[in-house]
Amino acid sequence: MKLDPNLAQSIVDKMMASIPYNINMMNEKGYIIASGNKERINTLHLDAIDIIKSGKTKPMAESFGKFGQPGVNIPIEFGGKTIGVVGITGDPKKVTPLAALLKISTELLISQINHNKIESHHKETLNRFLYQWTNIDDIRKSEDLKLQAQSLNINLSLSRYVILIQTKNKNSLSIHANDFHFDKSSDRILIITKSETNISDYLRYCQTNNLPIGISNKIYNLKTAVQQAADTIKVSKILNLQDTHYFEQISLFNNILNSNLHSVKALDVFKDFLKTNSGKELLDTLDCYFKNDGNVTKTSNDLNVHRNTTNYRLKNIAEYFDLNIHNLTDVLQLYINYLYFKKYQYEHAQ
Repeated sequence: MKLDPNLAQSIVDKMMASIPYNINMMNEKGYIIASGNKERINTLHLDAIDIIKSGKTKPMAESFGKFGQPGVNIPIEFGGKTIGVVGITGDPKKVTPLAALLKISTELLISQINHNKIESHHKETLNRFLYQWTNIDDIRKSEDLKLQAQSLNINLSLSRYVILIQTKNKNSLSIHANDFHFDKSSDRILIITKSETNISDYLRYCQTNNLPIGISNKIYNLKTAVQQAADTIKVSKILNLQDTHYFEQISLFNNILNSNLHSVKALDVFKDFLKTNSGKELLDTLDCYFKNDGNVTKTSNDLNVHRNTTNYRLKNIAEYFDLNIHNLTDVLQLYINYLYFKKYQYEHAQ
């Protein structure tokens, strides 16, 4: 660790605004790198060389011209080594207490800066590893990542959950100390955890703040887990599902939407419904009908229409798709095509 001239000059300037003495800071070679007297910068300070070698404070009662003035010089230490010297010009009896305080303040500041650098480097290394970890098919095949995990004290043999939370205010979210996290995008934060208790905390936070959240199954492959969490949010939005946050809740829907089972002809019929008010009315009825598990009475109550009106609309829907609304196979076919239509609406609204 070396004294930075810009930092040293900043310390000198701020300190000299409060005391009536000149301050010098010397580097590990005894050259002045910061001073209230700018003419002395880059000149050699004789006493500083002795102090660096001995590591001891040295008052100086007489003048050595351009090589040193009366005052006191104190070693600046870091990591058990003398990395520089701070000196205050003046009567040693008066300036020694000030120099001691300046030494302590400088060492604390340097220590904090070094700690921040180490912490920043660790965070960058961890984030880089987490990104690679969540984007590789099998981390066990990468010796480099296995070594990184070992250096970061991460046990790769454990199954974990991946949580995706969609929010732009990430600073308000409290992350448990034993969980990993990084910004997946500008509005999504990714969390990796082993704890179901921690998941409950994140879920409670999202429910309180009305934030989309997707929670994967507990699995080893984090790339798959990330996809599960993302699919949970996406499918929940496509189908406007309430209180649906876990992948296991939407896995069937997700498989259907990824299976390419839909009919292009049926999708075109749904698109045509969007062109007229009567078509939109049929869409609302079908949406409510499926949400009520095919219960006509509940559907009618939710739509605030007579039961006969609901049945009439369902009959019209059946005729448009040339199917029997009371036949399970036909209803299943209609439902699959309906799911694809909802996906089409979602993707074209983005």
